[in-house]
Amino acid sequence: MSGLLQLHLGVLLLGGAGLFAKLIDLPALDITAYRAIFAAIFLAIFVRYKKQSLKLHSKKDILMALLIGALAAIHWVTYFYAIQITTVAIAMLALFTYPMMTVFIEPLFRKTRPTNKDMVLGLAVLFGVAMLFPDLWFGGESLSDDTILGIGCGLISAFCFALRNILVQHKFSHYSGGQSMFFQFLVTALLLFPIAETPALTLTAESIGKLILFAVVFSACAHALFASAISLTSAKTASLVGCLQPVYGISFAFLILAEVPALATIGGGSVILAAAIYETQSTKKASAKQ
Repeated sequence: MSGLLQLHLGVLLLGGAGLFAKLIDLPALDITAYRAIFAAIFLAIFVRYKKQSLKLHSKKDILMALLIGALAAIHWVTYFYAIQITTVAIAMLALFTYPMMTVFIEPLFRKTRPTNKDMVLGLAVLFGVAMLFPDLWFGGESLSDDTILGIGCGLISAFCFALRNILVQHKFSHYSGGQSMFFQFLVTALLLFPIAETPALTLTAESIGKLILFAVVFSACAHALFASAISLTSAKTASLVGCLQPVYGISFAFLILAEVPALATIGGGSVILAAAIYETQSTKKASAKQ
């Protein structure tokens, strides 16, 4: 499977992931902790099935795995918490500032400057994401304390997500997508499970079922595909194509919840889709020349 195909499939699954922050009746930290446990178990089985190692090669890799895992944990907890205290729209709008952050952060690792094309695409995607949520701008919604906190958490989540993606590509790409995500979920579980509020024995069968579905299909598989795609393309490409996630999320909401998107939402999705297609085609042409 090509890197771009993995990227688009992973983003499709991630598009439905945000629904679980509302569907599972647990605190954001607990959702992240238990999801990480189930996902780590599934990925451990998957990695061994692929006859790959579950061990890190060096002390440097151990430190990098801890850093990447910690960034992933903060990203997930702050994102789910933002959804729970505000709305999916506000949380997603704040989170999807990460492509713009990536455009400016990644050149520091490459010791280059952002190109004009990167700047234009980043701004176009940011504008498109803003259009996805017209009620936020035109609905007269006041900025309550929870709204401000939710936006802040979303921006923290975006920064951690962008930095994690870049580190995976530049410092951890010698591990497969499955290995990389196994280490990230394992570190997340080790960090969060000891401080989770909900004891494992009190989880209902319904909650466990949703957590397993969330962990295996919409987390382990989705993130493994996404992480693998980063090592085969670039963090910039992954970030821009990853902005199709709100488009997929809106599509899931339409099919499952019968929510009809507004005209401005369709317009924003079109802008994001155009930017993602352009980046995809540019990547294909660059790869063909190599």
